[in-house]
Amino acid sequence: MIVCKHVFLAALAFAASCGFVNQSGNVKATRTGEVSDTPVPRVAFDAEAAEACGGAGVSQPDAVSRAPYLQQVDHDSAMILWTALSDASMRVEVTLPDGSPVAEVQSRVDESARPTDATQHVARVDGLSPATVYCYSVHAGDAAVIERIGFRTAPEAGAGAPVSFVVIGDMGSGDTDQFQVLEQVENVPFELMLTVGDNAYDDGTLAQYESKFFDVYASILQSIPVFPITGNHDYRTDDAAPFREVFALPDNGAPAGTERWYSFDWGDVHFVALDTEEIGATQADWLERDLAANERPWTIVYGHRPPYSSGDHGSDTDFRETFGPILARHRVPLVLSGHEHSYERTEAVDGTVYVVTGGGGRGTRGVGSSSFTAFAEDVLHFAWVRIEGDTLELHAIDASGQEFDSVKITAPRQ
Repeated sequence: MIVCKHVFLAALAFAASCGFVNQSGNVKATRTGEVSDTPVPRVAFDAEAAEACGGAGVSQPDAVSRAPYLQQVDHDSAMILWTALSDASMRVEVTLPDGSPVAEVQSRVDESARPTDATQHVARVDGLSPATVYCYSVHAGDAAVIERIGFRTAPEAGAGAPVSFVVIGDMGSGDTDQFQVLEQVENVPFELMLTVGDNAYDDGTLAQYESKFFDVYASILQSIPVFPITGNHDYRTDDAAPFREVFALPDNGAPAGTERWYSFDWGDVHFVALDTEEIGATQADWLERDLAANERPWTIVYGHRPPYSSGDHGSDTDFRETFGPILARHRVPLVLSGHEHSYERTEAVDGTVYVVTGGGGRGTRGVGSSSFTAFAEDVLHFAWVRIEGDTLELHAIDASGQEFDSVKITAPRQ
């Protein structure tokens, strides 16, 4: 059964009713950095998909234990995952918003996943069109287990379409801090979600992923693809095996890095997810090859441990020494990290702006200032990023909804 599921409630009332406790993080920033004249639009994240498809969600909760979530959405394909209480055959039906049929795909059982008293299903849908809203439903026999839910495919490279995404880190507490940040995330528009690690506290167990990640973000995950990366807490259980079981991530990290580090494209942006628990020559060699092959005008790199930090943990010198020269050589404009439960933005270091965004819901910790610091604040928050043409804007938004810092970056010359 899906219990304590965010889709059915108001966030804070839900957290209280499920017995969650506050981590006592700072909800509102007391200082502001460079605040943009153009604030982030405030609109329900799924407004377009909900209007097109209804966003009805799970219609037979007794049949599903983990609600559907999107993985590896591209300009022409998407993967839909869920867990069911039965191993009976299931299928996904995809239509256009007007009901015109697009595809019908039989799901396969993921034998590598071991959900508790359930079966993990995967359905891959191919032959889709770029930047298009589709509706999907999940069926068992003649019955619809999951009613029409909407999602949007990625734009094609070279189309010049704007790209917007959110970044959340160190969030998987299941506490009211997490829900306060979530409430703000749900009220900005975005196409995909990145996480920068520590997705499920304290130990990254399967049960913690179910209750502190999937149950919490269910309403987002059914319509928005998530591209997560591990943190040190995710690694506490079986070398992060639960992380690799529940997510179906791009497997382009070469054999050693399968579902540990990876890259993917969304429109004109190339995203690179690094595993900072496995820093070494193997991953560095892969990163060099990946960036050398990239032809997109924008590159965003993200991982858990920050190479530049004035927080409790401090700068991760392994990251800085191993990956830093590669990032500089390939003119990566933005690197996103977590680990510190605070926010910090650097001045450009060898052409790269480094942002720590680890205030996603596990309380906050003090942060100081260093020679590289442009702005820092210990507050619950997330980052919203929009890229259009040759301009990137990052906005930091706290758990009260206040924008307290931003930065504008121009695309590096190739």
